[in-house]
Amino acid sequence: MKNINQFPVESFHKNGFANVGPILDKKKCKILRDFIDSHRPVEEKIFYKTENDFNKKGRYYNYAPGKGNNFLEECNTDFIEEDINFKELCSQIMGKNYSIMKKSIIRSTPQRVVPQWIMKKIKNIGRPNLNPYVLDCYQDVQYFLCTDFHQDKTRQSSEFATVYIYLDEVNKESSALNILIQSYKLGFTSYPHNLRKSNSNNFQWYYNDNFGNNILCNEVLVTGKTGTVSVFHNLTLHGTGFNNKKKPRISLRYLVKNNDSTKNNNTTKSYYSMANNNIFGKLKNDQPRFDVSDNGSLIPMGSSLKLE
Repeated sequence: MKNINQFPVESFHKNGFANVGPILDKKKCKILRDFIDSHRPVEEKIFYKTENDFNKKGRYYNYAPGKGNNFLEECNTDFIEEDINFKELCSQIMGKNYSIMKKSIIRSTPQRVVPQWIMKKIKNIGRPNLNPYVLDCYQDVQYFLCTDFHQDKTRQSSEFATVYIYLDEVNKESSALNILIQSYKLGFTSYPHNLRKSNSNNFQWYYNDNFGNNILCNEVLVTGKTGTVSVFHNLTLHGTGFNNKKKPRISLRYLVKNNDSTKNNNTTKSYYSMANNNIFGKLKNDQPRFDVSDNGSLIPMGSSLKLE
């Protein structure tokens, strides 16, 4: 497996991923982390107690953090968004006239706090988003158990990069991000993605778009100290495994766009637009996900990523 230090910002247009290391103030990250942890804990009390309760009061829609229902908006994040290194990173990736399209808190949730009725329900779900089963008052944070390889792009017109921030020190046991380098080049494909692990190298994956295009991708595990920042293209495949540490990691997810962009985001010289020029797969996709039923619930389809 390659070291994340081999992926500087200048390589983003080639790899669809970059890591700039712990550029944010460690003490301020810890203060923010502790504030989030005290107000939005990962405890069994945040979930519906029984499936009966969920069937009466729960829903499979409007459960994600959004405008007016986003705990991160109540937190002081100026030390991030006004940080010279963060701003420079966003400018290099998306252009000087960038803006933050969305930001949210990602809580990596250990299996031990998830009620057994939920664990049974999501056993073979590749992307077990826990928010539908979380009480409304806690849904202003995003809770994940683990997640199969997927793309962040879900809407045809959306053009953005994902900036990911670790508020904890993260190692391979901390549900660290797994990135498939250069996978964005295959374009906008549907989940579950057509992936097969190499028989000769555990850190390489064969990726096929079902239209005759394929690519061999190296897998990178994104570890790092508190304040580590990485960024990836919205078509880059990524996922995470389980996290059963005593203090599960808390991360921040920023979606950053360019305000001058056209449909293909090629009007400005940026690493994102340069990366778009390297895409040889299809850019149009009428059905990004095949694992969502008509009522919004997730369909069991297993997972490509080894979730251990």
